[in-house]
Amino acid sequence: MDTSNTKKAAALSFLKSNNTGVLSTLSPDGTPRSRMVYYVCGEDFSIYFLTLISTRKVEDIKHRAEVAFSVSNENVPQAVEIEGIAKDVSDIPVSDETVQSVFRQLQSNTTYQAPLTHFDAAVVKLFRITPTWIRWGDFTSGKHTSDVLSELIAEDS
Repeated sequence: MDTSNTKKAAALSFLKSNNTGVLSTLSPDGTPRSRMVYYVCGEDFSIYFLTLISTRKVEDIKHRAEVAFSVSNENVPQAVEIEGIAKDVSDIPVSDETVQSVFRQLQSNTTYQAPLTHFDAAVVKLFRITPTWIRWGDFTSGKHTSDVLSELIAEDS
């Protein structure tokens, strides 16, 4: 496996081993907004997350679909930054494995429930972020920027 594929595999493994990330959007008036979301990651680096229809996330994405998403780990200094296009994919059947994975992720913490579960009942939306740019940062070794930061290209969907 060449270095590029090795780094891509490491970044994908990192994303799949975590379940929360920070989603950043722009409000209709241009105010930046960031918030933590539970997510699952597809083999093509697509990010899937659920949110209530009444949230500012939905308002922001309707206004401007370009988003940023990041996941990091303080204990093992690694991070993934993604820029991409968010799309409502709520028409995917509930029986779909991706949807089931998102539901499992929401229930993965045995001590606390995901924030989504604490809100009043409302319509839930499933979103997919299709990456247009990905950066993998692995600060566990290396002495130069080129050793620790790698730009990855998502495979065509």
